[in-house]
Amino acid sequence: FPFCGSVLVAVNPYKRLPYFEKEDMKKYIGRRLGIDPPHIFAIAEAAYDNIRSGDEQQSQSILISGESGAGKTECTRFILHYLANVTHSPTWVVSQILEAGVVLEAFGNAKTVRNTNSSRFGKYLQVCFDKNFRIVGARLEDYLLEQSRITRQAP
Repeated sequence: FPFCGSVLVAVNPYKRLPYFEKEDMKKYIGRRLGIDPPHIFAIAEAAYDNIRSGDEQQSQSILISGESGAGKTECTRFILHYLANVTHSPTWVVSQILEAGVVLEAFGNAKTVRNTNSSRFGKYLQVCFDKNFRIVGARLEDYLLEQSRITRQAP
């Protein structure tokens, strides 16, 4: 994971790596971006810090982009788990947010050369916090990608 400013470039290793556990999350809590080694948790911490810090509390956006099978869904999960951990939000709230994405994907995924479950949708996920900065819910919007390639429903 190299940083390029506040941009994190991640490559999907197509296997589970031991860098995404609670012990790894603890390394980034309260830390400024760029102090520690690049990680998806550092990006999540920077966004969360900007939401809750000072008089200039600001909405934050994290753009996750990549080709089919690049790990976009996994990155989203890592960010949500990180935010749930640092905010001490109920785990059932995060579980429901993640499960909503799974239901949405069931209606628009396709098999590709690199990914047996490739989404045909783009997703916009807005995470909602309460006044104590705990996750209380989310809003998930989807939009159709590559509409020109859709010809018919598979049998």
